[in-house]
Amino acid sequence: MTRLAFPGFILAAVAAIMWGTAGTAQTFITSTTLSPLWVGALRIVFACLFFYPILFLRPDSSQSSHKTQGSGKNNYLLKVLAAGGCMAMFNLLFFTGVKISGVALGSCTIIASAPVWAGVLEAVIKRKFPDHLWLIGVGVAIAGGIWMAISQASNIEVSFFGLGICLVAGFFYASYSLLAKELVLLTTPLRASAHSFSVAAVIALCAAWIFSDFPEILFQDMLIVLYLGVAVTGIAYLLYGTALKTTRVSTCVALGLLEPVTAFILAITVVRESVNPWATLGLIAILAGLALVLKSEQKQKSIAD
Repeated sequence: MTRLAFPGFILAAVAAIMWGTAGTAQTFITSTTLSPLWVGALRIVFACLFFYPILFLRPDSSQSSHKTQGSGKNNYLLKVLAAGGCMAMFNLLFFTGVKISGVALGSCTIIASAPVWAGVLEAVIKRKFPDHLWLIGVGVAIAGGIWMAISQASNIEVSFFGLGICLVAGFFYASYSLLAKELVLLTTPLRASAHSFSVAAVIALCAAWIFSDFPEILFQDMLIVLYLGVAVTGIAYLLYGTALKTTRVSTCVALGLLEPVTAFILAITVVRESVNPWATLGLIAILAGLALVLKSEQKQKSIAD
């Protein structure tokens, strides 16, 4: 059982690393009218365009929903709607919170709060209480993430309203993860992702249309958004959904802390940003904390076996 779960760690980690490339990719967008809301909405649409051809071409696609027949079908639909709504809200609140609080502090608050929310939700809903290793690991990793954000920001102006939005965004991400866990136990990760992201795409497109002007479409910008949709969203969330089949939600969410590590490395190597050497201490803390989280996961699997 533990061996089957181990690849889940890898898949969740790879997904987080791919998410970490999003910020760097967006820096290459040149259009001033392509707002973050449109970028977020379009990348979800492109993710759906990635999911559905594969879903229809898979030989077992017609048989993959056998667990959603009968009385379970309505339950599956409700979970799809809820998961899609959570993903759309996370997408919208992420960009709003980051805009108000700033990229460093906003992103850090969202990413750091999500594992805490996941642990609370698992404890309240699933009665799965985290052990001391998980709590220490997440605490160390979160502290490392906060240190990285603070050390990189030359002038941080705290907006409590913006931080509140970021905390809510973290809650919706954790909620999506919990619902995605339920969905991948009912059907395949591909089908669950395609259905829930379809709901998210409708909501995100409506929000972008209402709250942002229609953007100027540039070919090079669409290539970047295509990458964000297919790789950073489509492939990454498919890997993430697959990881949820064998790994605790709280662990998968905690591994999302690899995202700022990736963004930090890319900022140095690709964007050529000036980096505070003290930020590397935060990077080390994140990796050390995640090592404890993974040890906790293996310990829980051993107990279950």
